[in-house]
Amino acid sequence: MKKFRVKTPQQEARAIAQRDANRRAKAQGLPLPFPNPWDEWDSTKVDPAEATPEKIAQSYREFCKLCPPRKRKEHFL
Repeated sequence: MKKFRVKTPQQEARAIAQRDANRRAKAQGLPLPFPNPWDEWDSTKVDPAEATPEKIAQSYREFCKLCPPRKRKEHFL
């Protein structure tokens, strides 16, 4: 069975470099050079390292109001 890569080696190297640059900027208190677009679009997002479990749960509930999950499939016989 042949394995398929999600990213090319060049794309993977670029992603790792961008994550490292973001990590260094965050540690220095600077704006991220490669911000995640979802951070801007999702106003409910909280920092999981600093948020309590209750705040994370509340954030998820607020996110579900913006983007409701799909209804579950119903199976009939």
